[in-house]
Amino acid sequence: MKKFISVLSTIFLLSIVFFMYARYIEPNFLKVHYENIESIYISKGSRELKILQFSDMHVSEYFDENDIKMAVEKINEQNPDIVVFTGDLIDQFNNYENKDNVHKIWESLAEINASIGKYAIYGNHDYGGGAEQVYRTIIENSGFILLKNEKITIEDYNINIIGMDDSIFGKFEKDKLINFLDKDSFNIVLSHEPDVIDYLLEYNIDLFLSGHSHGGQINLPLVNSFPLLAKKYTNGIYSFDNYRQTILYVNVGLGTSQLPLRFMAPPELSVFKLNNNEK
Repeated sequence: MKKFISVLSTIFLLSIVFFMYARYIEPNFLKVHYENIESIYISKGSRELKILQFSDMHVSEYFDENDIKMAVEKINEQNPDIVVFTGDLIDQFNNYENKDNVHKIWESLAEINASIGKYAIYGNHDYGGGAEQVYRTIIENSGFILLKNEKITIEDYNINIIGMDDSIFGKFEKDKLINFLDKDSFNIVLSHEPDVIDYLLEYNIDLFLSGHSHGGQINLPLVNSFPLLAKKYTNGIYSFDNYRQTILYVNVGLGTSQLPLRFMAPPELSVFKLNNNEK
């Protein structure tokens, strides 16, 4: 009996430790991941281009205005040329209790500095419950250009940035996307969900930036917490042996959804340093 009570006590204490870590420590352990990318399609002689990606902020009572400001400060420390947000701004807009103060979100995001531009796309949480138009308002008021099946060209670097609509609740316009992919340019595609890349690997995509997975958010044995369209590509960098040598990066995001916990999936910013690799 004493042994049984001892085992129960140990399990209880470990559960408390796990909860405290997953709730209050790891969600605040924001890291920065760096990748160097070279391509013949980037303008020869151009200086290094630094692109910063953040994703899945999921603003809620668990990720509030102070958390946004801390993330913005961390973003600005990287001195990016371009900043991209790959969707999911407010966690559940229909249940969001601070709707009257959404201006505070765009006022904070407006503080993000990027010498060339700031771009964003829709995620699945940016639809429904009245979120769609509010999301557009917040994004545009914060100085981001919202790309919804649209393309922007960075001419000095011969780079196209193509923003896909959300693949779950938005409109997946494959033919339109394909027409944006110039064969002689470096093509970056922003897509909230990563697994849709499998439908696009035969086309001229060089860098595919996604989020949505949260890196699993809570990684425990026998627990599969990966969402729809983020079950195959879940975390970090993937390289494909197709003719374009496409690179996919899945950002694990900043906030949380469903449960305000993170375990073995600390929040992150991802920074890509782009250069021409012709000798």
